[in-house]
Amino acid sequence: MSKEKSFLTLFTSWDSDKDKYLCRNNTINNWNRLHENITSILFTNDLDLSRRVSSMGWKVLPVTKVGATGVPVLKDLFYASFASQDSEFYAYANGDILFTNDLIDTIKAVIRSNIGDAKDLLFIGKRYDVRHVSSEEATNFDKLKETVIDRGQLHNAWGIDYFIMRKSYPLQDYPDLVIGRPLVDTYLVSEAVNRPRSHVVDITKTSPTVHQVTLPGSAGIREGMSKLDNLYNFKVLENETWNQFSGLTVCTPYFTALSSNMNIRIKKRGTEGMFKRCRITNKHEKKQQKHNQVLTKLRKQLKDLNSRKRNNNYDLVY
Repeated sequence: MSKEKSFLTLFTSWDSDKDKYLCRNNTINNWNRLHENITSILFTNDLDLSRRVSSMGWKVLPVTKVGATGVPVLKDLFYASFASQDSEFYAYANGDILFTNDLIDTIKAVIRSNIGDAKDLLFIGKRYDVRHVSSEEATNFDKLKETVIDRGQLHNAWGIDYFIMRKSYPLQDYPDLVIGRPLVDTYLVSEAVNRPRSHVVDITKTSPTVHQVTLPGSAGIREGMSKLDNLYNFKVLENETWNQFSGLTVCTPYFTALSSNMNIRIKKRGTEGMFKRCRITNKHEKKQQKHNQVLTKLRKQLKDLNSRKRNNNYDLVY
């Protein structure tokens, strides 16, 4: 373990892909400019990729646990990061995600609030989908924010591409879901918001996050759906009883917002501000049945999509 304590350890994982070269470089350089006390980690077993990323100032760790299709298991990446780097917070983000300096300001604002000491504190947020992000935009926070305003499309409440937590966060019961595939985010958030005295914070309004869209059409917006193993996490969770509809950003008990004088404030959402299906009680059994029907329909749609792609050269790159 590194002796010097970081404020935040950011980590991700990706494979070599020449079509993603600019995107990955943007991510590396963007994360390097976030804060002087941030550690960035790439998980990979590719030696050439390891050398290149190390030369750009990142730590590199091996991928030690993968799912049946070879994609890293999220929980194991967190545990490996815990063991490798002493840090106040740890964050997984997809390898095409860019942040601004507002991320650090938002985390610090929450720390100063009355929920700042919570052991199960979890930060999440929606992303802005942006195409053709240049290296200059990725490394200049002001330009990146302008890009969000000019070209960004705010994703819906389902797509959550980063999770920030303390080492004390209760991950022990989280199943072996893999990164970059449907439900890896939804399940984590659903279980978190349904925990008694939950401390999940949606920071979308004060920390704009950019998803670099690199594929054409809708495939670039929901890239995980285009993978041949897009049903993997569905299969892992097929015997679990849980409420998928509570895994949305609109179901978090807390959110951040800017005050009239542009200070970051932490607000309690309240049940009146939540999506009506965030909480499941005995009165909502019919809604739960409908939720199960939606999952079944989605599984069928994905299965049909996969069958149409069998003869195409789709890879499993995450």
